[in-house]
Amino acid sequence: MAKKGSYIVDYFNNRGFFGLSLLVMVILSVIASGNFEVPQRGYGTLHNIASWISSNDTSCFVAVLCNIVIGVLLVTLNIMYRYIKTYNCFVFASVFVLLQGMNPFLSTRFFAGTAMCLVVVIALFFLFDLYGKQQMASQGVFLIMALLSFFSIYHYVFLLLVPLFIVGFAYMRALNVKAVLAIFFGLATPYWIALGTGLESFTSFNAPEFSQVWTSVPSYPGKSWAISIAIATTALTVLLTVGNFKTMLNYSVHVRAYNNFFVALSVFVLLMMLVDYNDFLFYLPMMNMCFAIQFGHWYVITRHETRQPVTMWLMVAMLTVYIVAMALV
Repeated sequence: MAKKGSYIVDYFNNRGFFGLSLLVMVILSVIASGNFEVPQRGYGTLHNIASWISSNDTSCFVAVLCNIVIGVLLVTLNIMYRYIKTYNCFVFASVFVLLQGMNPFLSTRFFAGTAMCLVVVIALFFLFDLYGKQQMASQGVFLIMALLSFFSIYHYVFLLLVPLFIVGFAYMRALNVKAVLAIFFGLATPYWIALGTGLESFTSFNAPEFSQVWTSVPSYPGKSWAISIAIATTALTVLLTVGNFKTMLNYSVHVRAYNNFFVALSVFVLLMMLVDYNDFLFYLPMMNMCFAIQFGHWYVITRHETRQPVTMWLMVAMLTVYIVAMALV
């Protein structure tokens, strides 16, 4: 006989609920799309990512599409590498897309934070594939560095991801002389193509403007609300990570390596939100992703009796947050 509440719990963790979550995220984003503007700051070495899309409707469409793609990629990544205890886990991806949808700043306009979250997830496929392939790791290392280097043309913060992924290479046991050379070649290649072939002018090159980190952002409607949500999400991520850590220590070596990188990613995002506090929204999609992954760990290792009410209250809380946001702006 099934445990009491198991049907609801199983529903939260199946592809049907994931599909419903995607639909809810789309609906919430469309409803809020005319009321929210994301403060765009941060230039790359040659271009500004904020200039990619001028139409608000197109920007909303691209943002929603990116959030859908990220959710699907997270599920696919777990099926391939099982960084959560079971490959058949959808609840964490549902939580991610709902977190994005309940925060209109993240789901109604395409901005650099969405782009960075998507790029990181894509890079994870290459990173996790490196484990146990030390002698053949240079190609994957090169692709990751080239990807980060290319997007640094549009926003300087992608360069700050380079040390984080070098830590990831160490976790994957992929660092050797060839990998170090691949790091340098990967970082140089996009600029060599852009500048060396004349596609871009040397005169348009700008050094990353790190000074803007401490330049205040003009106030915008809903800023205090957004700050509160960022603080709450970060605090919950830290609590879940600490709570899951003992269980994750019992995972196999390669699964621990994957999850060690997620912990490092959480620490990176937390530090960047503290240092670059004026642009905290930029890092919030990745913090949402880190929270969702830790929630997925908690979900599969916790008893049915606990999972059901907590998950239901989380859904209610996210809907309430969205309603408050719509009322404030």
